[in-house]
Amino acid sequence: MERFQWVRHRCRQLLAIDSERGWYSPPDGLPSKSSPQKVSARRRTVLARHGPHQEEYEAMSKKYKGNSICTTKYSLLTFIPMNLFQQFHRAANLYFLFLALLNWVPVVEAFEKEITMIPLLVVLTVIGIKDALEDYRRYLFDKKVNNNLVRVFCG
Repeated sequence: MERFQWVRHRCRQLLAIDSERGWYSPPDGLPSKSSPQKVSARRRTVLARHGPHQEEYEAMSKKYKGNSICTTKYSLLTFIPMNLFQQFHRAANLYFLFLALLNWVPVVEAFEKEITMIPLLVVLTVIGIKDALEDYRRYLFDKKVNNNLVRVFCG
């Protein structure tokens, strides 16, 4: 209950329009001087989303990202390169790739060139499908979370 009181009080402070805009007074627990001190750091501009300053809000908000959640690793364009990059960080995959490349050298060729590539291709395909399904599940969960209805308590 105390948190809601603090949030309510803070919302009222932010929404209040007074002549001391840009001035700062430390909270009750901190020592303060007899008069408020001017903030020397960056200033923060708060604009209402709807109302007379809507164009200004839209111009300012283009610079910032939204608050949507995105936990996916890949996009459609980056799936194959990034997935292959991550899979070849595993020593077993590098070993099978080395064997497949070594088998293409005529002097060292032990058996058919194509047969050496089968284990590597099977492993890469299975892991790629698993990663794609996991990423798709993340995408669906992100979409669900980002489309939840929320209530904003203020004032």
